[in-house]
Amino acid sequence: MKNFLPATILVASFFLPLVSFASPFGGSIGTIVPCYNQAIYASVGPPVGGQFIWTPATQTYQFGPPRHSGQWLLGLYGVPYYCIVSIEPIVVWPGLNITMMGSSQ
Repeated sequence: MKNFLPATILVASFFLPLVSFASPFGGSIGTIVPCYNQAIYASVGPPVGGQFIWTPATQTYQFGPPRHSGQWLLGLYGVPYYCIVSIEPIVVWPGLNITMMGSSQ
């Protein structure tokens, strides 16, 4: 039993870095929309695209938050988030929260 525990810890420490709470994304912005809740909605194309939402809490590097279509983003995303596009009538778009990103000019 004593020899089993160190082997278990060794195996667990090998696989633990494979578990993460963020996933990578990157591509060119197709649609960009400012949100009423101080966020920015960006629809990102290939190679790893989707609907992403930048917030003031996002760790942002180099050229700042998303600004225009055609700009390239590269970073990590986390949990789902929302963008309030309109308050009358209420329109909310879902997306994935950008946790860390860098952008082109």
